[in-house]
Amino acid sequence: MTSEEKRQLAKEEAVLLALQHNIALIRRDHKIYGMKKNSSTVFISESKNYDKLWQDALLALKKKFSN
Repeated sequence: MTSEEKRQLAKEEAVLLALQHNIALIRRDHKIYGMKKNSSTVFISESKNYDKLWQDALLALKKKFSN
C-alpha cells in the first residue's frame, strides 16, 4: 500500500468517525477543525507535515470519542 493510499484511508476513516458524531471536518493548512451543526468549530489536531495530517486527525478523533 502506498503512502497516498494510507493517507486516503486515514482521511476516510476520520471523516466517517466525525460524521458519526455529527461533526464535519475542515482542513486549514496543517490543522484539522470540526464544525458542528450550529456552525461552531472545535480544534481537532495539528500536524507538522501533510503526510501525517489525516493519521494525526484520526488518532485525535479516536481519543476524543473513546468515552
